[in-house]
Amino acid sequence: MDYSSTQKNFLTASPSMRDVCRKADLLAQSNVSVLIYGESGVGKNQLAEYIQQRSPLSQAPFIHVFCNAVSDSLFASELFGYTPGAFTGASSRGKTGLLESAQNGTILFDDINELSAENQALLLHFLQNKTITPIGSLKSREIRTRIISLSGSSLPDLIQAGTFRADLYYRICVASIYIPPLRERREEIPLFLRYFIRQFEEEYGCRSRDCRILDPQMERLCALSWTGNLWEVQNLALRICLSDRPEDVIEDYLKAEEQRLFASASSQNGSFKPVQTLKEALQDFEKSYIQKVISQSDSLQSAARQLGISYSSLCRKRAEYGMVRSRKFPGTAQSVHRGSFPGE
Repeated sequence: MDYSSTQKNFLTASPSMRDVCRKADLLAQSNVSVLIYGESGVGKNQLAEYIQQRSPLSQAPFIHVFCNAVSDSLFASELFGYTPGAFTGASSRGKTGLLESAQNGTILFDDINELSAENQALLLHFLQNKTITPIGSLKSREIRTRIISLSGSSLPDLIQAGTFRADLYYRICVASIYIPPLRERREEIPLFLRYFIRQFEEEYGCRSRDCRILDPQMERLCALSWTGNLWEVQNLALRICLSDRPEDVIEDYLKAEEQRLFASASSQNGSFKPVQTLKEALQDFEKSYIQKVISQSDSLQSAARQLGISYSSLCRKRAEYGMVRSRKFPGTAQSVHRGSFPGE
């Protein structure tokens, strides 16, 4: 199966994300509760939609619950519904709850890590009994629905901190999928940038402009940290498409991000050289960063993939900076310096 282009903008090009897709395909065929977790903007919602679309429930209801947008006082009525006039301000027609709306379908709990202790208890009660009782009613109703949960935080860490219930965690996490951040799958950065640029070109009618990103700029873009993940990529793509000078937008973005990276590295190292020009400072940072990645990689090809640049570009930079690699032989403390990797 080709995972390079999937439904609902769920694009993949890296080995780690192909593994994610394969696991999602397997889980889509069952009704077990799935927890999808990872940093903000990595594509958790898209993966949940991907699972739902490839499941036998693809034509059934798919209800999205934003856990951080529903107040504690309204959570029970939103989740379970209520009978006509059940409380002050209640609709005279009553209301069907979100769980009942997802009957025989799928319900998605977005940012489940944001649920308060009280609302965690309410959700746990449903998961244990598979029944709901609308507010104002004495009659319970059985609900059959698949549960998919999204979390931007590590739930085991929240359990350790005492802010998330362990019993709820084991109910919603029969299976889990971790989506790595974009900086750990840099080969997908060009894919997403080009995809979003094409999307915005069509949306805003600016196909006549030259919004292409030159290869040298793309290599620099792939080396950035992308802490905002896909949201950050989408934001840059939109700025490129809406500008009459896209090349300036890209260059300004690169300079700002490279300065930020350098400032962060200088702060962590406790050193700063104000006598250097910006170009010299960025070269120092680039050399240090490349050397660090190379020293932790098994081969130059692997290092190039992690850096998001081509193998030939890495070789050029390595020659330019006069780099060698310190490597330890297995089972010994002896270090040797090598000018090339095995298989080079």
